[in-house]
Amino acid sequence: MSFIGRPINLALVAVVALLLTGTVGATMMYQSSASDLETQNDQLRERNKNLRAELESARTELKVLRERVNDLNQSLQQTQGDVGHVAAELESTEKLLNHTQAELERTETSLEEKREQLESVRDNLDEARSKIEELEKKNKTLEDEVAELKTENKELSEKVDDLRDDRDDLQRDLREVCDDWSEEANSSPPPEC
Repeated sequence: MSFIGRPINLALVAVVALLLTGTVGATMMYQSSASDLETQNDQLRERNKNLRAELESARTELKVLRERVNDLNQSLQQTQGDVGHVAAELESTEKLLNHTQAELERTETSLEEKREQLESVRDNLDEARSKIEELEKKNKTLEDEVAELKTENKELSEKVDDLRDDRDDLQRDLREVCDDWSEEANSSPPPEC
């Protein structure tokens, strides 16, 4: 029996070893799976933490965007009011522009009339200048004639003075002759005495 007991012990030891090996393997496999699950769980926790941070950031950004949309809506309403005001000013400006254009047209018409009048005045001025030139030439001719006549008058005055002097001399001579004649009294005096 001891021979039989030994193989049974061996077999039992082998079975126990096999069971221990299986148990150790299963435990190691469980530990490996548990370690994998724990790693996955840590990764999922980290991912969840990151997603929560992203969600918080998204909520903050959404809040900022909502505030910006509100600001933009207010700005849009103000801009629409400004556009209405500008449109009213533009309409007023257009009316003023139309009035100004009509006034400009009247002014241009008046300006054209003034240009025509100016052209007529220029023509008259040219004619007057021509007449002035003619009159200046005539005046120059007359001034030359006056100068000649003054010279001639001066010469004639000098001649008249000379003739008066001669007459005075002749009258003196005649008186002397008449005086001498009356002293001689023999004959009647000439009619000049």
